[in-house]
Amino acid sequence: MTKLFVCAFTALLFAVGPIIAADDTDEFENRAKKINSMADKNSNIDVALQRISTETGVPVENVRSQHKRYPETGTAGLLIANVLANETKKAPSEFLNQHAKGKKWLAIARDNKVSVDKLNERLDRLEKALSPAPAKN
Repeated sequence: MTKLFVCAFTALLFAVGPIIAADDTDEFENRAKKINSMADKNSNIDVALQRISTETGVPVENVRSQHKRYPETGTAGLLIANVLANETKKAPSEFLNQHAKGKKWLAIARDNKVSVDKLNERLDRLEKALSPAPAKN
């Protein structure tokens, strides 16, 4: 009976695991899209590019050049690609090209053993920089 329970539980984990992973991936990709939208509004693009530079140590002109070369990636993607580059010592263009070909950011991060928490922390700071300041009374 115990063996049957263990087998059933293991099978359930393998069946549900990919669903959970897909949900995480969709949530992460949607978050990136939301941040991209924030950067596109109210001429926040310069703020976003400066924040990416600050977060990654990449000169702002290099980030601006990446943005021109990969306009569909958005600012969140530029941040993610540059964080991945910092962590792996690979070129950001390697990650930008993978994403442009349809690979999801979380899959790229996991394949390169980069902490998703680190990416989320950096996205948190970018999102905060792009958020409107609270009104003072």
